Amino acid sequence: MTQPDLAPGMAEALAESDRLKAAGDEAAEAAFWAEGTPDVPTRDVTYPGADGQPRRARLYMGGVAAPGPILLYIHGGGWTGGSIEANDPACRALAHESDWNVLSISYRLAPEHPYPAGLADCLAALEWLMHSRPPLGHHPALIAVGGASAGANLALASVVAQPGAFIGALLFYGVYGRDFDTESYRQHADGPGLTRARMQELFAQYDPDETPDPEVTPLIYDRYEVGSACLIAAECDVLRSDSEAMAEVLRRQGIRTDLHVEPGVTHGFINRGRLVPAARDCLTRGAAYLNTIHPKEYP
Repeated sequence: MTQPDLAPGMAEALAESDRLKAAGDEAAEAAFWAEGTPDVPTRDVTYPGADGQPRRARLYMGGVAAPGPILLYIHGGGWTGGSIEANDPACRALAHESDWNVLSISYRLAPEHPYPAGLADCLAALEWLMHSRPPLGHHPALIAVGGASAGANLALASVVAQPGAFIGALLFYGVYGRDFDTESYRQHADGPGLTRARMQELFAQYDPDETPDPEVTPLIYDRYEVGSACLIAAECDVLRSDSEAMAEVLRRQGIRTDLHVEPGVTHGFINRGRLVPAARDCLTRGAAYLNTIHPKEYP
């Protein structure tokens, strides 16, 4: 198959990601991609997970006068990996450019903790945000949800589980269905980056029972209650068709939905702004969406 034309810096970013992962030092990998990100005040906190155990979270303070809006951000990693640190570039940029606060959370991971453990933790974090006293500089009625990849899946699953709780959803290259024969799966089955085989493996670890539930595959849900949605997809990604189909599902239900497919980038690009200018551009797009939900100029 003809290799796609990649955006500036994307090939270098893929090679650098492979090199860093091979070194096996997650802290060094996160530090590399975080270089040059905006200087945003942060505070590490904990929230009570669904099993009663404290879970890590990091608050990125966008500088808005309290009480303001907050984005509950759920990291990707195929439900089996990922971290707050690996998603630091995206969260910093969103807080810096939107003036929203962003709360990036950790959650239990598969295969040790398959569905629904991770989702239950995300819902516990939402419950904590809605009832926290004192609040984290936010108004409990001004909560949006966001995430990347499996985090976008968990974000929409949270919308399914808690209808009406979120004023918006900001979703980067999410996984929304279990159809491995979509157009983008056929086009990019062997990459670059994420492959069809890897997605099949991740689904098997997260949901080995193949649960027929919209909390696992949000594409099958038909009663979304969320203020609006912004979906940002990668052109050269097995999951591109998922975002395109998800946007249509939301639009058919009357939800104001923006879909942007970024040309020449691969899955996971959003945290690669050190080498990929398109990542920074798409985070700016995401921040602009947040400001349409609740603008910087508060009444």
